[in-house]
Amino acid sequence: MSDYYKKGFTLLEVIVAIFVTAVGLVGILALVNISLKGPSLSKAKLIASGLAQEGIEVVRDIRKSNVNWADWEWYSAVVATSTSQNYRLQYDSGSLISFSETPLKLNTGTGLYQYDSGNNSPFYRKITLTKISFKEVKVVAEVKWRMKNKWNYLKAEDRLWNWK
Repeated sequence: MSDYYKKGFTLLEVIVAIFVTAVGLVGILALVNISLKGPSLSKAKLIASGLAQEGIEVVRDIRKSNVNWADWEWYSAVVATSTSQNYRLQYDSGSLISFSETPLKLNTGTGLYQYDSGNNSPFYRKITLTKISFKEVKVVAEVKWRMKNKWNYLKAEDRLWNWK
């Protein structure tokens, strides 16, 4: 064979080299995409955990304002009906509101999440109160939000006791 045919790459070698390069670039781009999603997901989880904790604290405050366990409006209503009910509430409200699938609004002036005013946020919060016994109530705060066409969920749970 002459030296003329031994020079350069064959078409098959060029195709293999392009394929290997493309696979490497796709891997790098996937890694960059994942690393760019990380901070926004972490921020959303941090906000959701704060909203869940706030929900539990508001229920705890409502319970604390009722000196007698039986005077707690929710507790006396549950005795007559079922043992578990869903609610929505906000930080400046002293009462439980019947649950509806309503997004929390972000008040841009104050930076607080509420149902009264502001722009709709991606966050939804549901507070579930369950009567475990005559001396115990389970409080579950569930926050969900939609990010990149995927629902994310975060739950926090606490127990309230009739210790007075």
